[in-house]
Amino acid sequence: MAGTSWDKLGQVDQAFELVAPAIRRVAEAGGLKLHEFFRDDPVWRLTAGEASVDVAWDDARPEEYAVSALWWEGEKLHREEAGTFTRDRSLEDLEALLRDAVARLPK
Repeated sequence: MAGTSWDKLGQVDQAFELVAPAIRRVAEAGGLKLHEFFRDDPVWRLTAGEASVDVAWDDARPEEYAVSALWWEGEKLHREEAGTFTRDRSLEDLEALLRDAVARLPK
């Protein structure tokens, strides 16, 4: 959860405040479940059944968010990098990137 020891200054909260509206819009429009700070990490996860899309932030690259699609096939985890969103772009660009990542998930 945000506010844990690795987040002493609230950096993670602030980082996700910027992109939260876009992530929430995609989750709602797609009927996806949103897990904020998945497993207490700086990751917001959109889930559709057993598949998911992660938006990850790292304080080593504070201007970037990595977007990836993940799903299981049998016992094998598949991970596809959908792209990187940077803060200098519009939130509409992030929404498009998230929709692309969701489209990669198996139906």
